[in-house]
Amino acid sequence: MTLLFGTIATIGMNTLIREGTDPAQPRNLVIVSLIFGIGDMALGYSGFVVKGIGLSAIVGVLLNLLLPGREMVNSQQ
Repeated sequence: MTLLFGTIATIGMNTLIREGTDPAQPRNLVIVSLIFGIGDMALGYSGFVVKGIGLSAIVGVLLNLLLPGREMVNSQQ
């Protein structure tokens, strides 16, 4: 399981780098560190549970939508 999660993380980071995303930008650091941190967490309600990679993917998408991105930063200058 660790090998699978490590491989998926490596592919994800490789994709971010190829697309020109700056991994040192605070917004991107927050998203990546939280994704890695919740890899073993579970969240559920009434018999429905999301955990592991699925939960990490959902949180990553939500953080990407909620945290201000490049467009927001550039429009404030």
